[in-house]
Amino acid sequence: MEEAPTSTLVLNPDELGPDPVPGMDLAVKLGIQSLEIRSAEGANVVTLSTDRLRHIRTLADERGLTVAAVASPLWKWCRPEARPGRVDTFGFPTQVPPEERLAWIERAVRAAVVLGAPIVRVFSHLRVEPELTERFAGDPLLARALETARLAGVRLLLENEPVCTVAQAEPLLEVLERYHGQGLGLWLDVANLHEVGQATPGTVRALAPYVGYVHVKDYRPTDDGGRVFCPAGRGTVPYGDVLPLLHAAQPVLPYALETHVRDTPADALTTGAAFLRVAVPGGIA
Repeated sequence: MEEAPTSTLVLNPDELGPDPVPGMDLAVKLGIQSLEIRSAEGANVVTLSTDRLRHIRTLADERGLTVAAVASPLWKWCRPEARPGRVDTFGFPTQVPPEERLAWIERAVRAAVVLGAPIVRVFSHLRVEPELTERFAGDPLLARALETARLAGVRLLLENEPVCTVAQAEPLLEVLERYHGQGLGLWLDVANLHEVGQATPGTVRALAPYVGYVHVKDYRPTDDGGRVFCPAGRGTVPYGDVLPLLHAAQPVLPYALETHVRDTPADALTTGAAFLRVAVPGGIA
């Protein structure tokens, strides 16, 4: 009798630095078989040449690893005349002229094809001055990007990012319902959902049918109203409530560790992997 498939752990090598090799070797050490590629060699994945992308894939192949997703910065942008706040886009510009955006979309899809990744992350425009903030729903490039991805055998997943226009449950559901039939799914960042006060059972149940990928990070509040990142399972993000609900709706999902723990990232990833192997119902490989 065949065993039922289980969810999978995913590790991003750039959590350990610009050289992807230490992160890949840590994945092997931890028994993690899948990678998320966001940047390498100090450059954003969508800016890398085909030769460099092939080199990354070779490094992964040599270790028996596959690339689960390309964590692109698509739509984490605004018009050149807008003034975004501090935004982490891993070496990609935030102010992108509209006429240059299709080329970046095509590069991201091509990167996924070269790396063998079935998923590309997208965002939903940066929130800037109200008169300059762009709407994601109805953006003519979105329909074109979804078709480009479909023809390439790749799927676009929208991350709920608080600095972008679509982060709350209501607009998320609106966009997902509108574009799900064209292939758009949800790249769910549970900590981001918690940050906007919506990591509740009702919201998670509503979003769960659209989830194709899960980002896992954790943090604790500080006395000055800030937050400090910590290994998954050691902070205030309610994974104990969320993970069973996700599993009930989607028994097989990729769970990608994203620590943001700068001082000891390898230790944080190791702790997070151990936590998820216990916390995800149904098992995780």
